Amino acid sequence: MYAKAYAQNYRQIDLVAEVEQASPHRLVAMLFEGFLTHVAKAKVATQTMDYEAKARNVQLAMDILVGLKGGLSNDASPELAERLFELYDYCERRLLDASARRDISGFEEVDMLIRQIKEAWDAIEPQVATGQAVKMAATA
Repeated sequence: MYAKAYAQNYRQIDLVAEVEQASPHRLVAMLFEGFLTHVAKAKVATQTMDYEAKARNVQLAMDILVGLKGGLSNDASPELAERLFELYDYCERRLLDASARRDISGFEEVDMLIRQIKEAWDAIEPQVATGQAVKMAATA
């Protein structure tokens, strides 16, 4: 009984430490990972008819989408920011619909959409790291 509680506490401590040390790029990647985890849990909960867990995980996934939308910036590309906002907004609506209808395909759809964005985001990480190294070298 206590082992599970301790394990959960250590996971939370590890997460807090990772967040505190993460770059802005890594923080967004962590949001994508969290979203995908919660959608997968909501899908499994729907399949096992654990509707309380489904609702909790859908809400957590929705919260992450709100965070992703709030973090968008028009500075680099207003068109890209607008398209991502629309995609996240669509995913919110689709998640709500999938949850209400207990529709597994809805969970799979938003998983696929966000997974594609995450893969693109992960692919630019080396460029972001290189750019940060160049900036640090230029200011030294």
